Amino acid sequence: MFASVLAFTAIVLITCYCLYRRSRRRLYELAAKLPGPFDLPVIGSIHLGFRRGPTEIINYLIQFLHTVKTPMRAWVGPFLFVAIDQPEHLAIIMNSQDCIKRSYVYQFFGIQQGLFNASPELWRKLRKQLNPSFSIANSKSFVPTFNEKADKLVAKLECKIGPEMFDIFHMAGDYSLSSAMVNALGIDLDSDNGEYKKRYLRNAERMFTLMWTRIYKAWLHPDFIYKLTAAYREEKACYKMFQEMSRKVFEIRKAERRKNPVTLTSSTVRDEDNIRPRQIFIEKLEQIAEETNVLDEEGVIENLDTFIFASNDTTAAAIASTLLLIAMHPNVQERLYQEITEALPRDYIEYEDLSKLVYLEMVIKESMRLIPAGAAIARVCEKEIQVGEYIIPANSQIVIPIFKVHRDKNIWGERSEQFDPDNFAPENCAKRHPYAFLGFSAGIRNCIGIKYSLINLKIVLAKLVKSYCFSTDLRLADLKYVASIVMKIENGYMIRIEQRSKKYCTPS
Repeated sequence: MFASVLAFTAIVLITCYCLYRRSRRRLYELAAKLPGPFDLPVIGSIHLGFRRGPTEIINYLIQFLHTVKTPMRAWVGPFLFVAIDQPEHLAIIMNSQDCIKRSYVYQFFGIQQGLFNASPELWRKLRKQLNPSFSIANSKSFVPTFNEKADKLVAKLECKIGPEMFDIFHMAGDYSLSSAMVNALGIDLDSDNGEYKKRYLRNAERMFTLMWTRIYKAWLHPDFIYKLTAAYREEKACYKMFQEMSRKVFEIRKAERRKNPVTLTSSTVRDEDNIRPRQIFIEKLEQIAEETNVLDEEGVIENLDTFIFASNDTTAAAIASTLLLIAMHPNVQERLYQEITEALPRDYIEYEDLSKLVYLEMVIKESMRLIPAGAAIARVCEKEIQVGEYIIPANSQIVIPIFKVHRDKNIWGERSEQFDPDNFAPENCAKRHPYAFLGFSAGIRNCIGIKYSLINLKIVLAKLVKSYCFSTDLRLADLKYVASIVMKIENGYMIRIEQRSKKYCTPS
């Protein structure tokens, strides 16, 4: 009897599998034409993640991608992933209405209604509603906050002056979090206990590492497996703390609106160009939730989380990476210092001053090229799409390995792994495909806060370089990278500083 049941079960399973394969025949036919690694039955390429930690996996994958032709396929269980890294192919994918949807792995982040991971339908509605919040006119109103917080960072760094190196990342994170809180929530964390900011930053860093580890360890993708692990329990605790601030602020504002609806309708900062009140980010989200059916309360909180993550962790990484790279290259630092002192005679930086900092923008973009905040992004190809000589199957997961694109010798030349801000000189940009640089993503679903980020980075870096001389014992070739939602340097962002008034940097 048992043997008969077992045989029947086997027949049913085999039949179901054959039907499943037949329903996906077109997918398999197109996938077979794509080059790719050796795939094992059922599990596909999952074995690539075996016994590799966050540092080993990113180095392995980058080296591997340099050896294969793209588009390149890799099976992760039943999911087909296709890596695409040629700029002309990226332009097709990133401008296609059929490639807006985020890959299923973004569900691991737990933010379903934020711009970061919203469905295409929700994303289109949110993007349209939120675009005015990141216009040039609105972004200009953040300049006073950036000046104030950057001045505080300069003052805090005085205690670090001396021959000892230190990791600048967490101080950069302190600055970016304080700025984001004022600009997004209208809260000044500098008046609160600084220990909370440190705890928040450490928590976020650990949470993002856990999430990324789950992505490349594909056997953890099924929820029923992941929920059995200690990593799941730790991640849930981290995520709860991550949302703590947004939830608390939202509840306070909701209670205040019940008492006095007038007091929270607009910010006191005014848009000088249009002579009208400017809404901070949380006010715009509240308006969307109250006047439309686009967002519910949970959606407001998730969008706040998205803004804080996107403007905080990525900004901190960009600040720390730029300072580390100019510390390695005194000639670049001196040229940068000369531009800043000539363009900014006053301590306070006006919005109009930023257009004069041409070389600083080149330095920022070159830093983001070599050490991008995001090592890769992933989309779903919802319909078949022609890319070069290949047809990318519908329902495949498209991976864009930004780290590899930014170091491709076919794009950036033989010195692609060297730090050279002149890569972003206007004449060199004109010769290069616009999708060769993805520091702010690109195409339809690019970063909504590009203007905001560049204003932020220019102000804080200009003040830091004007005040201090940076040096380091690290070299670019020695850096080891850690795979996370925001890519980090395992060695740390180790620099030492000297006050400019005491000793200028001298070119090597």
